[in-house]
Amino acid sequence: AQLLALLDESAGLAGAVRQADQGTLDVAALRARCLRVAPELSVLTGISRADRWPELRPDPLETVLALSRMIAELVVVDVGFCLEDDEELSYDTAAPRRNAATLVSLASADHLVVVAAAEPVGLQRLVRGLQELGAVRTPPSRTVVVNQLRESAVGPDPRATVAAALERFAGLTQVRFVPADPAAFDLAMLHGRTLAECAPGSPARMALADLAAELLGRSAADGARRTGPSRRGRRRPSPRQSPRH
Repeated sequence: AQLLALLDESAGLAGAVRQADQGTLDVAALRARCLRVAPELSVLTGISRADRWPELRPDPLETVLALSRMIAELVVVDVGFCLEDDEELSYDTAAPRRNAATLVSLASADHLVVVAAAEPVGLQRLVRGLQELGAVRTPPSRTVVVNQLRESAVGPDPRATVAAALERFAGLTQVRFVPADPAAFDLAMLHGRTLAECAPGSPARMALADLAAELLGRSAADGARRTGPSRRGRRRPSPRQSPRH
């Protein structure tokens, strides 16, 4: 939410889960909680503080995910890092689990996109994370993406270097790469906009567009034509805008 300069102070997801738990959440109510940031992009903000995780109860969260499929062609859930599934706690349905939202989202997904940073620590975490994924319920369809690929972090010919390392240590033969483009990402962050809006020609944006097109089964050019400039929603003013009263 902050990266897109959204001003929603309440946790949209927590509110939707609460409504689902009360039996009052429907398609219209869920759509009202989503903030529109582009013609075909809406955001349901996550919890505003880490200590609010008990509010994301598994059963009502499943309802939120099911309704989300009814209002969007593609639903993307950014899950937490913890994948440990405690068998003792899983048998105790009343015991809250800090990573319950992550496990529910993974179990409900049609496709899993695993993202890693293109540097030694990030790649090591990727290898360990892939091992942990084998112990929890996840969709069989999976795409591994290495983000911010750059020579300065992994040496000459970074694509070949990273691909060889992941094949050796994780058995991966198919990996997608997103090149580093700090200037474009900084510009997007500064103005609270997407790459498509402020840096449409960025190599990173084009790589992400290709990935999205692949997941949706359409060409990247089709996706680019569907992106427009208009936007709605509560946002903070960009550095070059004056607040409106």
